[in-house]
Amino acid sequence: MFNNLREIRYQQGCRDRDAGLLPKMQDSAYLEAYLKGRPEGLDGIMQYFPSVEAYMKWKFKDLGHSVS
Repeated sequence: MFNNLREIRYQQGCRDRDAGLLPKMQDSAYLEAYLKGRPEGLDGIMQYFPSVEAYMKWKFKDLGHSVS
């Protein structure tokens, strides 16, 4: 029964994501499906850098000037 409910929530999350709707629930299965395959944003990138300065240096490395 629990797995069936989880699958229902997961499918709802997929449908809402594909329809472009904002999340409607805070259920973990729903959110997992809703967020799957979506861009992570800045937080997803920043986790790989030890500091904001290191990220900025990497981000603007091709512009020919340094970020201070």
